[in-house]
Amino acid sequence: MVRAAVCTELGAPLRVQELDLAAPRAGEVQVRIRASGICASDISVQKGSLPSPLPLVLGHEGAGVVEAVGEGVGHLAVGDHVAVCAMPQCGECYRCRRGQPGLCELGDPVLMTAALLDGTQRFRGPDGAPVGQMVAAGTFAEHVVVPAISVVKLHPDMPFAAASLLGCAVLTGAGAAMNTASIRAGDTVVVLGCGSVGLMAIQGARLSGAGRVVAVDLLPAKLDIAAKVGATDTLAAGEVDVLAAVKDLTLGRGADVAIECAGAQATVDQAIRVTGKGGEVVFVGAGTKDVRINVPQFTGLSGPAKTFKGCLFGSADTHRDVPRLVEHYLAGELHLDLLVSRTYGLDAINDGLAAVSAGEVISAVVQFQEDS
Repeated sequence: MVRAAVCTELGAPLRVQELDLAAPRAGEVQVRIRASGICASDISVQKGSLPSPLPLVLGHEGAGVVEAVGEGVGHLAVGDHVAVCAMPQCGECYRCRRGQPGLCELGDPVLMTAALLDGTQRFRGPDGAPVGQMVAAGTFAEHVVVPAISVVKLHPDMPFAAASLLGCAVLTGAGAAMNTASIRAGDTVVVLGCGSVGLMAIQGARLSGAGRVVAVDLLPAKLDIAAKVGATDTLAAGEVDVLAAVKDLTLGRGADVAIECAGAQATVDQAIRVTGKGGEVVFVGAGTKDVRINVPQFTGLSGPAKTFKGCLFGSADTHRDVPRLVEHYLAGELHLDLLVSRTYGLDAINDGLAAVSAGEVISAVVQFQEDS
């Protein structure tokens, strides 16, 4: 039996239940989860704004140890420390071969089905009925069976709490700067929204050679952390004219790259305005359906020769980028521990979700007992 936090009803607290877990099939692995990040996307599923069949084990970024390996899995072995990532990537479909593994055609269906790649579930509830896993992950559980292509081997020195953020928040934010954006040495990069994704975008911009990294947020506490992880300048959005401040910092030119990480209409508009001629705007935030990008075609886009880019999952290649980010962390070049504001046991999962929803934390992590 496996203890897991299950969403059984939209808008209701998660229920910690004991579930049966079937053995991994071909192309799958079983992982003992040691830590799992709590992300705003978990809350979106819980509330119904991201649709998924119920009942469902939430959680989509985690770290742990491989316990069993299914047929045909060659890159993982029992005892490996691993990260479980939010989006399976096969490496072989049209999108993966085109350099767009974040849009993997094999992994894409799991985003809304609650099933694994073969369309079935490995969890069974107390009544014997199947229980799904969010994006084929379901990391709010002591043990999970997941697609092997969702799992990346970690260096054994990588701490589980920090590693648990790699599979979504870290890849999304760092990847927005390192993969999606075209940052050149010495560029001025403005990052709007300094939650976990924005803080990783700041670090990705720094690692990409940006000369100036400007962090924008409403909360002073987040700006303090932004400065610690590499922002050269911080702007309190509620206290200063952000556009004027960016113009002042850039001799009137505006930013070379703006990375929008909040998904709010105000920050979307601001990102476009602060970007100078020939600049690039990267949209990362998951805005609601009423958030719009609305600019005049010539004077707002063609005339100033700006480039707008959408960014899903940091345009990440998980099997390339996770090891690269781990190397930066172990070398002291990537600050992940500062992002882990609080940790919770599984029985306190709803407290963690509430803290994330209220914006009380940068990131919250569920930590599991070592003997679970």
